[in-house]
Amino acid sequence: MSELGIYDLSYIEKMTLCEFNYRMYALEYERLKEEYDLYKLAFAIRDAEATKQVGTGKNKKEEYLFNSVNDILDYEKNVKRLNKGEPIELEILDKNKDDNKPSLDVLKQIRNHNKK
Repeated sequence: MSELGIYDLSYIEKMTLCEFNYRMYALEYERLKEEYDLYKLAFAIRDAEATKQVGTGKNKKEEYLFNSVNDILDYEKNVKRLNKGEPIELEILDKNKDDNKPSLDVLKQIRNHNKK
């Protein structure tokens, strides 16, 4: 019964088989949650250590994908979301965000050229 945190013999003797089974059932869910949280932490550590290659040739170097925890999880934004009753939201790292989209200046130049 130590797994359930029950050490009182009189309580153990009064416990029904149904109550024991429910407690063991709940204990398995708690263990599953602990394992899940452990692996979730391992993946979070891996993501925080992720790097990308910057530069070419001799100027090649590695930079972290995330500069701070707010790049992954914006604390203040999520506090506001929780206050509104909304769920926590992680920041989305869009790999194609900067690579394939032209800058706003380029789009304005194209618009001005098309107006002529």
